[in-house]
Amino acid sequence: MLETHGEVCRLGYLRLIASIAKSNGTSTEISSDFIASILEDAVKKSESIANHSPRPNVIGLIKSRVTARNYVTLARGLKILDPYGRGLDINGLIYTSLRSASKFDAFLRGETVLSHRDLITLNQVEKFFFLYVVTVHDYLIMPGLIRWLCNQSSLTRMEGMNYLMEELYPQALKALSMAASKKRRAELMAKLDEAMSYREKRLKYSSKTEWIRSSLYAKYRHIAPPRLEWLVDLDLLERQGRGRYEVSELLKNYREIITRALSHSPMNLVHQLFTNIAPLYASYAGKPSRQIVITELLNSYHVLSNQERRPVKLQLLEVVTSFRLLENNYLSTPRAVHEAINSLAVVYPDKIFISPGMDEELYVTRIDISQKELNM
Repeated sequence: MLETHGEVCRLGYLRLIASIAKSNGTSTEISSDFIASILEDAVKKSESIANHSPRPNVIGLIKSRVTARNYVTLARGLKILDPYGRGLDINGLIYTSLRSASKFDAFLRGETVLSHRDLITLNQVEKFFFLYVVTVHDYLIMPGLIRWLCNQSSLTRMEGMNYLMEELYPQALKALSMAASKKRRAELMAKLDEAMSYREKRLKYSSKTEWIRSSLYAKYRHIAPPRLEWLVDLDLLERQGRGRYEVSELLKNYREIITRALSHSPMNLVHQLFTNIAPLYASYAGKPSRQIVITELLNSYHVLSNQERRPVKLQLLEVVTSFRLLENNYLSTPRAVHEAINSLAVVYPDKIFISPGMDEELYVTRIDISQKELNM
């Protein structure tokens, strides 16, 4: 289950973190402090160069090295960065393979100017990308939170905090304990016993002021508010003044589709996201031809192999190709890309090579198919 700090409310910064790691080599060992220092300096640079642009009126902005470091920790939790400090993790590789990452690469090289607002504002494909990231990698919390919001019209931050911590958090601990080792299960069950009493403990405080000053409230504040603000970034909530939210038109209009898609198991969630939710963020996108899918598949393979300098995980290639197609206004799915890879392997058995790795995942070790051959 993803641990968070109360300040890490803006998902957009994670794009810059990914570009920082990429600029230092995707497999190079890189410390959190080093990334945080570059991140903090980049934010200061964006404000000094674009001083005509006012600082965005949102919470969670980077104003110190400590906050920058907390965002780096979040990036590791969401698999943007490798947890052991070895460059990019799978979601960082996905994002840095997208065209929209190029502006952050150029910004870090000093070739373009970005305002602070540019650093936190997401385009439509990026919104879907981060919805994919937080629902897949914070599966025990975020899908349930969004499904609950589908039945709301408005809420206060406190209401969201209470539901998340008193309903979803205990459910998450229970799910984790069922899959844990014996030693780990004992730790989780102790946390679960404590979490089951959160509501009772909260109601014992005689006033809101007393509650806000409590250590338990601090736990609520670190876990719940960032997730509500992420949903603002993703167009699922709208912030209405201090501590109040309204459910967005996107969530209202498509609540049944979203609820159904986010009710699937982790194994099927990715397919549901690309099949049913991607069209909500990219209503202008159409269906690609088989030729377009294969062309983008080859392009994506070359982008990833140039970044990684090693065999490319098949599942990663399928997801990257789907996102790059979405950037080009085409709706596809990792399953459809997988079928395209299989068809290529049948037609060109001596030009596409796939083999299992040490982790038992499948890897594409080489593709020697040219665009000219495809057009023949």
